[in-house]
Order: sequence, then structure tokens, then C-alpha cells
Amino acid sequence: MRGWRNWAAAAVAGAAVGVAAAQPPAAPGGAKAADPLRAADPLGAMIAEAKSAHAALRDYACTFTRQERVGGALGGEQVAELKYRANPHSVAVRFARPEAMAGASASYVTGKRLEQVKVRPVGAKGLDRFVLVGLDDPKAKLDGLHPVTGYGVGAVIDRVAKIAATEKGMNNPVDVYPSEFQFTGRPVTRYEVLTRRPHAHRYAYKTLVFVDNQSKLPVRWEAYDAPRPGTTTGELIEAHSYTDLRANVGLGAAAFE
Repeated sequence: MRGWRNWAAAAVAGAAVGVAAAQPPAAPGGAKAADPLRAADPLGAMIAEAKSAHAALRDYACTFTRQERVGGALGGEQVAELKYRANPHSVAVRFARPEAMAGASASYVTGKRLEQVKVRPVGAKGLDRFVLVGLDDPKAKLDGLHPVTGYGVGAVIDRVAKIAATEKGMNNPVDVYPSEFQFTGRPVTRYEVLTRRPHAHRYAYKTLVFVDNQSKLPVRWEAYDAPRPGTTTGELIEAHSYTDLRANVGLGAAAFE
């Protein structure tokens, strides 16, 4: 418990800095192609590299920040500790701020608890009041857009890959602009992905994916609606950040109880 409190204090102090670092605009087209494949399909090359890097992870722990539009209203930033283990597939999240979210948590372990999510609901701070719910139950989302399985780095990779596959399958144009950028003081490649053609299955008009140049993993992603008439930027749908990521730290089963 003391370890979690120490992490929570550090997260409150540092998470806002990490989110703000991704906000300044960058001119698209700044990144140089490293090979013919990347020049021809930069998004496909990034997805392939990210999937390979994620597959090499045994586990990780990081500070997770989310901001999402739920029920038509964009909420404030929420900061949590997120843990992931590859085998068995396990994900756990516990929120530290804002105060109204502190202590809310969810965990999922493949093959355990009848494939249900163990949830401490929002508002149960300080109480050992857990419930077991299915992944499709609204309680599993902790007042957000996704259940706990939708908040890891791998979930972002899968989401971006699905966007690319959906648009390709419909023969829709996808404009991709890579550029060099900085996120929490580290060099990243920022991919601006525009899927301008509207259709019922479109996830977002614009997505931004910030990929760490060393780890090849996404460290932030943002999704936006199409701009309304008279505006240049669409409304934010969701934004997720992964900071202070510690890979292969040896997380055991206790981390997901």
C-alpha cells in the first residue's frame, strides 16, 4: 500500500508535464524515410515495428493518463498506475487523481474469475468494495470509454491497426504525416493520420500517434472528430498517455489481484 501511495504522489506531480509536452503543433512531413517500405507505407511500417516491440515485452508498469469524451462531454485528465503482463494476459489499472477518481481500480487476468473484471467502482475510495463484471459491463469502464483491457499500449497499437485495415478494406485514402517531435523530453516520431472520407465505421477524422524512437512503442495517442464548419480542429474524442514506462520488471500474479 505504501508503494502505491508513493507512486500516486509521483504521478500527481509529474503526469501533467508529460501530457502537456505533446501539445505544441509540429509541421507535418518532417521525418525522413529510413527505408523504401517506410517511404511507401509509413503507418504500416510503424504498426509492424510497434507490434514486434510489444510482443517482446514480458510485462511493464507505467503512469497512464486518459482524457475522454463520454456522453458528449469531454472530461478532465485522469491519472492512474497501469500494469501489464503478457502471459497470462493480464492488465490492471488504479487511479490516483482527480480526487473523485482516487482508488478506483480494475484488473483482468485471462482464464481467471470466469473471464470477468475485478472492479473497485468510482466512489468506493478507501473501501474494499469490489465487484466482478463482464468486459462489456459499463462498470468495467470506470466511467470511461473502454474496459481495462482497452487501456494498455497494445490496445492502442491494435486500435491504430484496425483504423488502417478498415480504411484500406474500403479503398479509402489515408494521409499520413510523420514528423520528429519531443514527448516528456524524449525523441519521438509523431504520426498524423487523416481519414477524411466519412463512413459509419470510421473511428476518427484525425489521429495522432507519438512513438518512442528507441522502444518503438506508442507513448501517446489522440483521436479527433472532423472539424465543424468555420473551425480548423475537430473536437477531441480521447487521448491516452504512457509515461515512466518500466519494461520487464517481473510483475507477478499479486500485481493483478
